[in-house]
Amino acid sequence: MPRRRFPIALIGLVGSALAQAPPQVEQAWSDLLPGAKAQQPAAPPPNRDFLNHFFFEGRADYWRYSTGFTGLPTMSGVIDAPFTGVFNPNGIPYPAAFQPVANRVEGFLDWGTRGYLSDRVNTHFAFRYAQDITPVASAAPALGLLETFPGNRELQLLQGSIEIRGKPGDGPLAGASISLGRQYIYGAEVAALDGAQIGRARPSFDLTLFGGRRFSYFSDPAQRALGGANLLWRPNSNSSVEVSTLWYIRGSNRIAYRRRLRKRWLLAGHLRSYGGALADFHAQTIFETADKRTTLRLGFFQKLTGRDYSFDYAEAARNLNASQQYFYLGPLSRYSQFTIDARRALTRRLDLGGAVSIRRLTNAKSQGPFDTSFEDYQFRTNYFPGKKLDISLTYHQHDSDRLSPFGATTFGDIRTAGETSVIDLTGELRRSFFEDRLSLEGGVYYRRISMQDQFYLLKGLHQSGWLAGWSVRLDQRTRLFVDYSLDNSFFMFTPDIANSRALRVGLAWKY
Repeated sequence: MPRRRFPIALIGLVGSALAQAPPQVEQAWSDLLPGAKAQQPAAPPPNRDFLNHFFFEGRADYWRYSTGFTGLPTMSGVIDAPFTGVFNPNGIPYPAAFQPVANRVEGFLDWGTRGYLSDRVNTHFAFRYAQDITPVASAAPALGLLETFPGNRELQLLQGSIEIRGKPGDGPLAGASISLGRQYIYGAEVAALDGAQIGRARPSFDLTLFGGRRFSYFSDPAQRALGGANLLWRPNSNSSVEVSTLWYIRGSNRIAYRRRLRKRWLLAGHLRSYGGALADFHAQTIFETADKRTTLRLGFFQKLTGRDYSFDYAEAARNLNASQQYFYLGPLSRYSQFTIDARRALTRRLDLGGAVSIRRLTNAKSQGPFDTSFEDYQFRTNYFPGKKLDISLTYHQHDSDRLSPFGATTFGDIRTAGETSVIDLTGELRRSFFEDRLSLEGGVYYRRISMQDQFYLLKGLHQSGWLAGWSVRLDQRTRLFVDYSLDNSFFMFTPDIANSRALRVGLAWKY
């Protein structure tokens, strides 16, 4: 069982997400500003040679999860013994919690055409498949989301659309496009729909209107109708204004402004509302020196309301499947957060970087197990001793400012439960051979964590592990992957779990 399946993996998620490496300024400008947009390659002339207009990418993975047990009871007294109906003085028999092995296969296909029969027409399809080969028992360590689907099988048609685009010589239809079918549209939110998207591109603006029926593989929503619009206006080559809206149960609206200053500075910010209330405000500035050896990013985020959603705007929908229930995380708290992220290339072979993020709740007493004030620090270095060798080291510390857990009044009160300190030290090494035909990589990590709830105060717990992998390019279109990881010292599941292992064998093919 990989470490990502344990709840403790959620602890490091917030810190690592807030302290990523800063984006390059030129790339940010290329993505956000019209003056730096990359030109799209012209579509090939229309003909009936299907293979010249066809694209295909596929990937298949086999996963094997295995867990080592100590033979001791769990902290709640569950033991690996058959249930006989007779009292067992050694503990509570439940062998399903000690399933040592699980096997799974996953696949992803992405295919379509570009300009086949007509240079105005493109098609795009994407399909995902996942299946448990080994039946996974309830309470087994490898139990996951896949077990919530019938037959422990998941089939998802992620994309299935046809796009028709106007050419420059099409008069009023030049720059116009329409896309029909299953598709994802990005704007105020990510809209997953079966419907239509109509767009119009001009030198000074881009306009998109969309609407249709929402599709979902994880629920059966009563409300299906969904629609919205995106408008990007470029008043000049150095600035842009984007307005996005989505209409689904409660309206989501977002306005963003970006401006380039003196070639080395990029200013950006957005204001978002949800359900008629201002939800959050974000502003950041990015600076890069002329020699591109130093990058600095400053960011500020303000949560303006607690009447927002936790994970997905679609959680407001009524679910017609009564057997599916949601995990309630409690009300959201308003907070302010400041982030500074810097990178410096000392030499051609050595990079240093670091980041600091500080969050403060508006009301410290409104904290919850997933919503608290914290300080997050990260230091990273990359060393390139040769063209094909890369060594990286990362130190990460996340300190949560939690209230004392001894004020809990009920058994289920978990408002102050969670981690108080997490320290991670990670090292990775990557090496390629034979013009990137063969790649090897490996890494180790060490974690030290402190936790609390109304029953326990745990200080300085340890966890460590390692991973290794290799990939080989079999030909110009095919690559084989093999990865293996080992995690040990599972402090949250002491004394029953000793270690966890994951093996992945994958094959990727591209046409």
